[in-house]
Parts: sequence; C-alpha cells; structure tokens
Amino acid sequence: MSRQKSRQGSQARRRRQKPSNRRESTLAILDRLLAKRVPVKINGETAMVPAAEAIVLQLLQKALSGNGRAWRALLRYRDFASRRSSKKREVTFVDTDYTAAFANSLRKDPHD
Repeated sequence: MSRQKSRQGSQARRRRQKPSNRRESTLAILDRLLAKRVPVKINGETAMVPAAEAIVLQLLQKALSGNGRAWRALLRYRDFASRRSSKKREVTFVDTDYTAAFANSLRKDPHD
C-alpha cells in the first residue's frame, strides 16, 4: 500500500469521528474508567467491583503467590493513597454508664 493511500485512509477516519462538544480532562477520564464496575471472581463467585479495586485484588493475589513486583506495586499504591487521602481514622472511647456496665460484664467469671 502506498503512503498516499495510507494518508487518505487516516484522514477519512479523522473526518468520521464525531467532534466532542466538551473536552474531558485526563484526570476525569481516569476517574471514570477506574470507577467503572467490572466482573471479578472472588471465592468462585462473580462480583461487580470498581476497576481500581479489581486491579488491587489482582495485585494482591499475585503478591500472595510470591510475586515481588506485585508486592512493590501494592506498597507504592498504599503510600500514594495515604498521601492523597483526606480521611484520617480517629477512634474515640467514651465512658458512659452503658460502657462501664458492659466492661464489668466482660470481667465477671461466667461460672459464678
């Protein structure tokens, strides 16, 4: 095939593409694709999970089978996520009559 025919073919393909009314940012495209639900098999059952979760599950499966490269990738993802996360876990214990009674019930010997 000549170069001219090849160019004409690619030009025709460009003309056929519908022009997009709005431009989607790369980040928006990635967010959309990683949030899209995909089927995965977990313990023999098919479940629909976000693509990002499916990637992590696959890496975890490979890492647990001894794949060092998968372990390193998981660690990098974890570090990235913890740096970008705005949610911080906070646990607060509140002393009330209920929690005190519950704690006392755990201390009692069941054979009394």
